Amino acid sequence: MTLVHVALSGPSADGALAPSRGMLQFTPTDRRTVGDVTVLPSPFHATLVAGVVDVDLAPTGPGWAWRIDEYIAGIPGRTIYVNVPATGPVNYADLVQVDPATLAPEATPGPAWAAFAVTPDPSTPGFYLIGNS
Repeated sequence: MTLVHVALSGPSADGALAPSRGMLQFTPTDRRTVGDVTVLPSPFHATLVAGVVDVDLAPTGPGWAWRIDEYIAGIPGRTIYVNVPATGPVNYADLVQVDPATLAPEATPGPAWAAFAVTPDPSTPGFYLIGNS
């Protein structure tokens, strides 16, 4: 088992971080065999206490990942799929997210500005054109 440390917080009115309230649901995406036992993909829940919870998760292997559903007070629910390494402890934020259809790691998005091309304006020296690349 790998210890995963979850620490979630949100902004507060005074600008400080406030511990999140809620729970996470952890579900294997498929059944698997461990020795002579078939492990079913049934979920379990972990409740945040002062924004923190530690969970022991089985390391993922070929053909399956962990589905994690976040139910946090005051914000819409969120679902992610992750691989869990064989060694830990590991921070929740450091888990590698995977595509649920392929279980391949999701591409890391680049900076938002990279989506725009910035080129010199040929008709007005000293000015630039900004647009989609």
